[in-house]
Amino acid sequence: MDTSAVHRYLDQHERDSLDTLFTLLRQPSISAQDTGVKECAELLAGLMRARGIETEVVPTPTQPVVFGRLDCGDPKAFTLICYGHYDVQPPEPLELWKSPPFAPTVRDGVIYGRGTGDNKGQLIAHVLAAQAWLQAAGRVPINLRFVFEGEEESGSRSLGWFIERHAERLRADLVYVSDGGLHASGRPVISLGNRGIQGITLVARGADRDNHSGNKGGVAPNPVWMLVHVLASMVDPDGHVRVAGFYDGVRPVGDVEKAMMAELDYDPVALGATMGLPRVDMDAETYYRRIMLEPYFNISGIASGYVGQGSKTIIPGTAECRIDIRLVADQDCEDVLAKVRRHVAGVDPRVEVLARGFGTMQPHRTSPTHPALPAVKRAIEAVRGVAPLVMPCTGGSLPNAVWPRLLGVSVLDVPYANADENNHAPNENITVERFLNGPHVSAQVFAELAAMAAG
Repeated sequence: MDTSAVHRYLDQHERDSLDTLFTLLRQPSISAQDTGVKECAELLAGLMRARGIETEVVPTPTQPVVFGRLDCGDPKAFTLICYGHYDVQPPEPLELWKSPPFAPTVRDGVIYGRGTGDNKGQLIAHVLAAQAWLQAAGRVPINLRFVFEGEEESGSRSLGWFIERHAERLRADLVYVSDGGLHASGRPVISLGNRGIQGITLVARGADRDNHSGNKGGVAPNPVWMLVHVLASMVDPDGHVRVAGFYDGVRPVGDVEKAMMAELDYDPVALGATMGLPRVDMDAETYYRRIMLEPYFNISGIASGYVGQGSKTIIPGTAECRIDIRLVADQDCEDVLAKVRRHVAGVDPRVEVLARGFGTMQPHRTSPTHPALPAVKRAIEAVRGVAPLVMPCTGGSLPNAVWPRLLGVSVLDVPYANADENNHAPNENITVERFLNGPHVSAQVFAELAAMAAG
């Protein structure tokens, strides 16, 4: 299938593509704070309609889903769902941004702003690719469905609700996701899965007020020490989780996964740079196994007492800890939560375990023998000039498990952002080159999937 006219259109309209992205980036859409999310949904829907996509904003019990539909004229043709999320992480701490988070700024070929890489700068690539096909060829080569949700950064609480109620409109052959960054080497990536997440909050309570640490010290209970002892009992110094039965559901690492990991580029200095470290202090096999195929028990924050200027000698009345547990196939969020609750109750029943803090996403894996994988690999290589690395899983969490569970449709994740995108951190970014390359990849993926379906 000749795609030269489509790619030429994208090259000729790069300024419009950048303007479209900047318009989307200027609109805050912080789901954790319910700031600007619904306004962003309407804005995104308008951008899609202006580019020829039939679009509606679908209310859910929480944040709206922007649903788009674009048919190629053949109801039996290959149907692809392009999934993404238009909500973003809170921008704090604001003082660490070199330019305002919602005022997109280009410096040295890099676009800075909240949502540049995660995920506005990637989801809009699919829209721009569809527009290019319409303008250059008069129609798209496959049937397209666009599902852009507004609360992935808050746990995708209503995505399953939306899918269940619109299953007929969502019948498809594949779900295509662009989220995350390229490999640290710059090589393109196809991910076959993602780790899940179970958010937990531990709350310890002592007295009903703060107490003087001298006058009441040794008498009033200290909830911070309660948390310290519970946390120390849950994970050993090497990171091994001590919760009984925690690893029971972990899928063993097989020969296929080992072979895939052996093919991945490994540069400990380059990988370390993506996380602000001089280097990664482990070998390649350990690094990839830990980041993709092993669960991780993370403490993301502890709040209690006083850490302001000077001193305040108190025994705090309460202490709270936020935990996110990254799960792998075939662990289950509810099963792990129940085991954590049993463990904490056995160590200190005064500490309460609440299923809150981030949300829940089940782990997900797509088979490496999926028939669409070769087509997507060809599309990426045709645009990028280099074969993509195929990874069995990525370390982050996405709600991808809902698609096979509710629709029976597999998922492929093809990240478009640079590895050092700083997603979830100040100065989030995407390079101009990476952003402009995204629509080319999406456009070529549409063509390759059409060719595959035609035999």
